[in-house]
Amino acid sequence: MDKSLISDAEKLTSPNGQFTLYRYFIESPMAFGSGFSVIKVLDSRNKCDYTDRDFFRLDNNSPFFIKWKNNDTLIVKCLVDGGELADKQPIKREIKKWKRWTFDVEYYSMYSTTAEVTFPFDSYSISDSFITFKSKKDTLIFSNDEVQISLDSNNIFLTEFKVDTFNSKLGLAFSHYDFQNNYNQNDFLKHQSFVKVKP
Repeated sequence: MDKSLISDAEKLTSPNGQFTLYRYFIESPMAFGSGFSVIKVLDSRNKCDYTDRDFFRLDNNSPFFIKWKNNDTLIVKCLVDGGELADKQPIKREIKKWKRWTFDVEYYSMYSTTAEVTFPFDSYSISDSFITFKSKKDTLIFSNDEVQISLDSNNIFLTEFKVDTFNSKLGLAFSHYDFQNNYNQNDFLKHQSFVKVKP
């Protein structure tokens, strides 16, 4: 596989540190083809080979939330490819297996999404239930169960998702934030944040 087709790579380490999950997007080499998201789980001592086709794929559905339930099982929330608003969310649940790992997967449809908001913060706090960012003018509070976080050296990229209603039908509403300032990465890794990596 051509490495130039790989983008949006990030990793998430298991609770015991023994394994690392990689999530990344593979562009289609065809001009009008569709890309897809993949998952790969490796021993943490091994380097990820992005050109290797040995990965786990949830068809064309997009995993927007992944967390380790334990060292063998992962909780995954996916957006259904072409999914419409429904009477309930998630639309369905299923258990999938790949190698030694179990994926507890929930499937959702999207109602709306917003453009990314840049938020320079002065301080933050993290509890088991909430993450709070404060600036001189504003305070934003998020439930840990409704966010996925990706980290790089100076930015905290947070996606919040909540069930919303339109004409008695349900779907997920997404909000995107770029929190900017110096921070201690370990504070967020304890709460299973992804770390952005270069393929």
